[in-house]
Amino acid sequence: MARRTASPAAVVVAGIVVIGLVILIVKWVLITAAILVIPFGVWWLWDRHTQGLDRRRADALVARRHEIESRAVIDTAGCCGWCGMRAGHRDHRTGARVSPRAFHHVEIEQTLAALPA
Repeated sequence: MARRTASPAAVVVAGIVVIGLVILIVKWVLITAAILVIPFGVWWLWDRHTQGLDRRRADALVARRHEIESRAVIDTAGCCGWCGMRAGHRDHRTGARVSPRAFHHVEIEQTLAALPA
């Protein structure tokens, strides 16, 4: 039985075909990645940007709420810091004493609602 070996030309052709297939697959993967990375990358950047804006707005609103609510306290002279009333505030339904923050709750919410967005 005669043993057949591949000719050198066939080995070269097979090598070129394998290298061509590898290059074709790598090129396809890179093009597909580029097509997908650009829109998803832009979306990801936009999402991060809007999350940062939302976070800054929320932090600013919390700080503003804290500043406004800090006015509705009893000051060192014993007066309401919001309206200056010397006598303590009373609930209009029960007559029980309430804190200035609870008494002026509606006014505080109106002040916060009037702030620019």
